[in-house]
Amino acid sequence: MTAGSRIDLKSFSDFVSEVNARAVETDAEGIARWAIDHLSQTLGFDGAWYGWAQIEKTGVQIHANASLNLPDDYYDFWQTMADDDLLAARLIREPGAIATYERYSGQQNDGMITLSDRYGLTRMATVMNRREGRLASFYLSSYRMGRVSREFSPAEQEYLQCAVDQLGRAMKLSSFEYNRRAERGTISILVNESGIGILGLANLREQLGEFWPGWKGDLLPEKLTRLIHIQGKHVLHQEQMIVICENAPQYQGMRLRRLTLRRMMPMDHLTLRESEVAELLAKGRSHKDVARMLGIAPSTVRNQTQSIYDKLGVNSRAELASMFAGAKAGPVRPASPPAP
Repeated sequence: MTAGSRIDLKSFSDFVSEVNARAVETDAEGIARWAIDHLSQTLGFDGAWYGWAQIEKTGVQIHANASLNLPDDYYDFWQTMADDDLLAARLIREPGAIATYERYSGQQNDGMITLSDRYGLTRMATVMNRREGRLASFYLSSYRMGRVSREFSPAEQEYLQCAVDQLGRAMKLSSFEYNRRAERGTISILVNESGIGILGLANLREQLGEFWPGWKGDLLPEKLTRLIHIQGKHVLHQEQMIVICENAPQYQGMRLRRLTLRRMMPMDHLTLRESEVAELLAKGRSHKDVARMLGIAPSTVRNQTQSIYDKLGVNSRAELASMFAGAKAGPVRPASPPAP
C-alpha cells in the first residue's frame, strides 16, 4: 500500500468487479463518472479531466470530454495552450506511456506553467486506454492541487493505467449490453459532434455495414453524419432504414449524440393513423370498436383497413396479428459480445 492512498490487490479487484457490474446496469458515461470519482478517493487526487481523444504525431484532438472538480472553462483554456502540453507530448513520443508533470521540478514551458498556476494543479498524471486502429481512445488526466501535494508514485501510476484499461473494457461491454436489450434488430451507437464513433461502432458495422460497402474507419458514412444535429426519426429510403437521433441526457456534458438504427419493417410504411388502426385490429378489436376508440367513422376504419392490408401484403386480421407479433420478437441476429 502507498502512503496517502488505498491501493492494493483487493482494492483493484473490488474496482474491477464494480465497473463490470455497472456495465450491465448503466451507460458508459455513468460508469466513467463513478469510476473517476472512486479513483479520486482511492488514489487521493483532487480533480480530473477525462473523455475520448486522438493522439497523433501532429497533436491531440479531443473528441469528447468531462471533468471532476474543475472549472467549466478548463477545456476551453487548455485549447489555448494545447501545443505546450507536455503530457500529450510524452504520449505522442511514447504511445502507451504514463505521462506525469510536476509544477516545481522537471521540464517546464510557459503553457504548462500558466495552466498549472491558473487552476492550482501542481501534480499531474495522464493515462490512456489505447484502442489500436480507432480514432478515439479513453484518457484520464488526474490532478493533485496545492504546493505541498505529493507526487504520483510508480505504484499509483500503474494502478491508474490498469484501472483505465479495465474501465475501457467495461464501457465497451455496456454498449453491447445496451444493444442486447434493445428492440428487434436495433443498433445504438454514441458519436461525437463530428460524426466520429465513440462506442458501439463494431456492432453497427457487423449488423448494418452491408448498406455502406465502402465505409471504413471511425467516421460515420456521410448520410448518417448529416443527421447528427437533426433530432428525431429519419427514414433512409435507399437503405430501407430507420434512424433516430437524440442527445442522450446522460452525455450532455460530453456533447455526444446517440444514433439508434434498424432496418425498415413493413409497418414503417403505414401512416401514424394507419399504425393506430392496425395495432388495434391486430389485438382483435372490431371496426366499430376501433372507430369508437379513435374517434373516427367506421367507414374510415374500413378504408384504412384495406390500405393497411395492401401496404403490408396481408389478407386477414390473423395475418396482421402474426406480423405484429413477429415485429415484437427477439433479435433475428444477435450481436456478438465484445472481444476481451
